[in-house]
Amino acid sequence: MAKILPVFLPFASCGNKCIFCDQQAISGVKAENNLISLAENQIKTWLSYGLSYDELAYYGGNFAAVKRQERESLYRLAYDNGFKKIRFSTRPDTINSETLSEIKDYNISLVELGIQSLDNNVLEANGRPYTNVQAEKAVDDILNITDCGVQLMAGMYKQSLYSCIDDAALLAKKNIKTARIYPTQVLKNTALYGLYLSGEYKGTDLADMILAAGGMYAHFTAEQVQVIRMGLPEDAAESGQIAAGAHHKSFGDIVKTFIMLLYMDMGGKVRYSGFKKTGRKIFSKNYEIYPDIKEDDFKDICIEIRRNYLEDSKRFIKGQAASFASRLKDAANN
Repeated sequence: MAKILPVFLPFASCGNKCIFCDQQAISGVKAENNLISLAENQIKTWLSYGLSYDELAYYGGNFAAVKRQERESLYRLAYDNGFKKIRFSTRPDTINSETLSEIKDYNISLVELGIQSLDNNVLEANGRPYTNVQAEKAVDDILNITDCGVQLMAGMYKQSLYSCIDDAALLAKKNIKTARIYPTQVLKNTALYGLYLSGEYKGTDLADMILAAGGMYAHFTAEQVQVIRMGLPEDAAESGQIAAGAHHKSFGDIVKTFIMLLYMDMGGKVRYSGFKKTGRKIFSKNYEIYPDIKEDDFKDICIEIRRNYLEDSKRFIKGQAASFASRLKDAANN
């Protein structure tokens, strides 16, 4: 796996603030007007640790909407510091003929799209200024030039659990390379916090987010899409800005354990080092005498789970899987 040096540009050229977003709390990096200086300082700090990196990534903000002159300066900054590859994250509505040409000219290795949802009503309610058609077209256009990654959320304001699973199912079929899955959390410096205080938004439940992320993970992994993150970075928790919502420092581990429970429910026999006490309690005969599961094995396991559980996402979130998610929530809280 490539070693990536992350450079965060919080709120850079966002143009609007989505109701759930506080990039400073998430990244731990304070927003600045001088993006070049902000990037230089982060690169200098990371390189001072004496580590080597294969690639530089510009995260946060809306990179492809940054002024072209600044974008080109940021590319040069990366290359001048010895990086041979660059990737960046941006919104789908910034992908146009100019940015596509630039992605090709500067040999961008991967573009991550903050899609979040493919439900137009959810996008509008959460302040996302594009449609599902624009989002899918952006993915297809990028894939004609380079690799594409996507970011999706679960538990957004006015979003159903099954719709985010269906979003993952659709995008997983597009030959994308990476995915991130973010359970929605209520950050204090956001409009969503006001909706939470008024009772309009209830906040996500951990069992629901295990269910949703598990279904999303299964779809992505079955199609060989690498899920590179599940859950927010710990910077958000450490900042004290999370007011409500499903958060656990081992969220990704919990979701993989959930996948293992579904697999064992089908008769699969594995040992997984995650929440092993829960697995042993439920499936003692399937658990201890078999070798540890390898990351590569998750693909075949997820293919079976998709075939047996995920033909109907509405049924999935109400069936046996919901019971396993609830038990994992209890184990995680303890």
